[in-house]
Amino acid sequence: MRIFLTGGTGYIGRSLARRLAETGHEVRALVRPTSNAEPLKQLGIATFAGDVGDRASMREGMSGADWVIHAAAELDLTGPPERMRTANVQGSENVASLAFKLGVGRFLSVSSMAWWGGSPPDGRAVDETAPPFTPFPTLYSATKHSGEQAVQEWAKKGLRVNTVFPSLVYGPPGKKEGANAILRGFLKGRFPVLVGADKKTAWIYLDDLVDGMLKVIEKAPPGRGYLMTGDVTTLRSLADRVCALGGVKPPRMSLPVGVARAGLILSSPFYRMRGFRPPFSTEQLNSLERHWAFDDSRARTELDWHPRTLDEGLPPSVAFLQAS
Repeated sequence: MRIFLTGGTGYIGRSLARRLAETGHEVRALVRPTSNAEPLKQLGIATFAGDVGDRASMREGMSGADWVIHAAAELDLTGPPERMRTANVQGSENVASLAFKLGVGRFLSVSSMAWWGGSPPDGRAVDETAPPFTPFPTLYSATKHSGEQAVQEWAKKGLRVNTVFPSLVYGPPGKKEGANAILRGFLKGRFPVLVGADKKTAWIYLDDLVDGMLKVIEKAPPGRGYLMTGDVTTLRSLADRVCALGGVKPPRMSLPVGVARAGLILSSPFYRMRGFRPPFSTEQLNSLERHWAFDDSRARTELDWHPRTLDEGLPPSVAFLQAS
């Protein structure tokens, strides 16, 4: 099949592009002029310079596609807010509307568990039928929700859409990409204090997420959305497990989010005076204040998908992160 991919130079997109090319699909990738397209070209993938914010730049690469996979997103919370809105909301609108107008057969939207804004305060893991938890804690969460809503408006008009909602994605390659940055921070001793240590979060191994997306392409009926969130654990448990595997001491102290928030308010002027960024932003604390526990039984049952547990995924991830 001919597949047009956005976000092909990103952490998830690179692995997905490689698997698609290795399984014999003709892959075309949208690549921003500032991105490194060489790894894609080495796989025989045709690249097209452009951006999801520029609808016209996608027309040539998308024309004649059997599937469009929209995996591009802006994640940097420290950047200009408008950049995130343009990429995650207007970009999703642009990709979906063009796919509809070009008559593309199928569309896979790569969203995020951030679409829900968190999970219930009692720590229960919820599935795709759960309502969003508003107000959204971060701009990323809000824009991923709005971006997916824009895609679904085109689904109502006839675009045959499937959506995957990954949790925090970890695993080789990419030492500083995805949620590997958090694991690496534990191994490097960069988190002496855990904020929100009792909060639950879901983690999915990168290769398993890619497997799940391929199964959606192979098996899923149009219109179906799938959480792909893997294992759920508390931040404290995760830190202890990662540090034990890496042979380093885990963070000793835990700090309630409310205390950290008060400390941020008091200390921010001093950080600004010295030209430093505070250790936490308000949005990060908003996110740490919530559980992110999700149940992906639908994907496991309907797609015969079997992601590995953290006990299976963390050892090779830690070994990779510690390798020189």
